Amino acid sequence: INAEYGGWSNVVTLEGGHTRTIRQVAWSPCGRKIATASFDSTTCIWELKGDQWELETTLEGHENEVKSVAWSRDGDYLASCSRDKSVWIWDVMEDGEYECASVLQVHTQDVKRVMWHPSEATLLSVSYDDTIRVFREFADDWECTETLSGHSSTVWSLSFNKTGDKFVTCSDDRTLRVWCRDQDKYSCKSSICGFHPRPIYDVAWGSRYVATAGGDNGIK
Repeated sequence: INAEYGGWSNVVTLEGGHTRTIRQVAWSPCGRKIATASFDSTTCIWELKGDQWELETTLEGHENEVKSVAWSRDGDYLASCSRDKSVWIWDVMEDGEYECASVLQVHTQDVKRVMWHPSEATLLSVSYDDTIRVFREFADDWECTETLSGHSSTVWSLSFNKTGDKFVTCSDDRTLRVWCRDQDKYSCKSSICGFHPRPIYDVAWGSRYVATAGGDNGIK
């Protein structure tokens, strides 16, 4: 979709990649690729070649719906997560190939969202198992280095502040939690409640404020 002459117009419709609901889209840092996550258990990569969008590749491996997909800040990695309780990390190769770098099976339930640190090769995931997991690379392999607990129900989403020293999570328990990093470890410094009477499904940390979207039809 393009903003032009004060209005919006549909530039292109990407077809032929997925066969079921598409849950999330994510731009690559270079702005010439889009990753899409679908309930058909695949992740599609679309690339702008000249003035045409083409399906570059379809990434398979998840056993159930892919819920989220995210590019690392430098574009070297792509992460996906699924109802199958796993998080996959893909190496983005220079020739346009994608190689599975790690399959991380540490969550005990459906994984709802993945998000990369804004400046580091650190990946976070949130889940139906009420936890947040932190993944880092060691000796050419990825490991879960932290398990953050505090929410009493499904953690739906998260968002970093600009510098990445803090992030916020939202949950089915109708609370927000703000996590701060100290000596490479995150801990919960604040719990915010009483603003949504129903689950909070999404959260975004802006330059000055944190915005939330809830099951009460409310945006705060």
